[in-house]
Amino acid sequence: MSARVAVLGGGPAGDVAALRGAQRGAEVVLVERAELGGTCLNWGCIPTKSLLATSDLLRRIRRAGELGLRVGEVEVDFPRMMARKEEVVTTMRRGVEAACRRRQVRVVRGQGVLEDGGLRVGDERIEYDHLIVCTGTEPSGLPGIDMAHPCVVTSNGILRLEKLPRRLLVIGGGVIGCEFASLFAPLGVAVTVVEVLPQILAGVESRVVREFRRLVEREGITFQTGRRVETIEYREDSVTATLDDATAIEADLVLVSVGRAPQTGGIGLEAAGVELTPQGHIVVDDLLRTANPRIWAAGDCIGGLQLAHLGSAEGARAVENALGVGVRPMDRTVVPSCIYTHPEIAMVGLGAEAARTAGYEVKAGQARFLGNGKALGEDEPDGLVQLCADAVTGRILGATVMGVHAVEIIHEVGVAISDGLTVDELGDVIHAHPTVSELVMEAAEQAEGLAPYLS
Repeated sequence: MSARVAVLGGGPAGDVAALRGAQRGAEVVLVERAELGGTCLNWGCIPTKSLLATSDLLRRIRRAGELGLRVGEVEVDFPRMMARKEEVVTTMRRGVEAACRRRQVRVVRGQGVLEDGGLRVGDERIEYDHLIVCTGTEPSGLPGIDMAHPCVVTSNGILRLEKLPRRLLVIGGGVIGCEFASLFAPLGVAVTVVEVLPQILAGVESRVVREFRRLVEREGITFQTGRRVETIEYREDSVTATLDDATAIEADLVLVSVGRAPQTGGIGLEAAGVELTPQGHIVVDDLLRTANPRIWAAGDCIGGLQLAHLGSAEGARAVENALGVGVRPMDRTVVPSCIYTHPEIAMVGLGAEAARTAGYEVKAGQARFLGNGKALGEDEPDGLVQLCADAVTGRILGATVMGVHAVEIIHEVGVAISDGLTVDELGDVIHAHPTVSELVMEAAEQAEGLAPYLS
């Protein structure tokens, strides 16, 4: 008899857990209360990247004269932008639904609740041998702010706008806040980002952030770092936010982007013996098993890096461990992080600052986009590649890439880290010319003092 696997939550972790379980011969039921694809497909990665594609195209069209093209005045059709975003989302969602049909994963719609050793969805009780919990997260509100006011939205609400605001206040200068700032600024929106920490994009190397901030400020984005919103005066169609230094900011829309909270409450986890952290994240061991040996968990609901691709990897690992197939701990050594601003930022492994903090003697290499023929040809000269290696062994520890195609380039370094390559070995790999990717080779050569064109 096939093992019975129930998966609670149909986002990137749950979808993959269900499909991989079916591939491994299990009888799988996938429970989702809303739409398959979860936050990433419906409210995050996919819709925002669809909108960012339009914004980036507009940015390039406005520079077309520099490339020898005469272009008339371009108008933003915001309703069409939003409609196209939904078309992309629908196409991707249908792909997930089709994959479930092909793999004979039974999809049950509704809120799942753990009850007496089973899973209750409405009037149906689902029995399981293994339950994989992948309930994800939801945007957090901010105490002291009227989250129900029509001028205040989270990252969900901003994807349902019917018209462009003239002035956007973003509270929170993390990845999501900066991505939306980069999206709306080219559309003619006056954007102000308020961040309580002294640096936006916490976790990104400070040198890269300084250069990034200089570049995006040229596009009209204003940053208020080390500041917090003290009060907000609400009107019917606008607000005035006052910061802790008495700066007043007028805005038609406020985006609250201060993190996400796990969706683990009210579904019977604790009664089933599953331990939660004070923040509500599910506690799992290295195998992704909870305190209940029949229940496993994966994705954003267990905390840590909230990345769709990591959630998918965890979902696959959790169900295979549950089924006893190639049982092994979850390895998070190589997990790329990508920020889809303009310019893009991508990271993997340890940056120089984090490596030194971890006790490594660091060897670093750098190559700048300004000297790259492909980047110059695309009129994208801003950016850099920073490689970090162990000065004793030469093994690559990590990299940060900022610039055009950064989110594509970063995977090469991830493979190099996974395979234990040294900077010398990576520098010996012949890269095609002209490509932006050859900057990785040049950064590796520069770390060894052997880059022909770099000092």
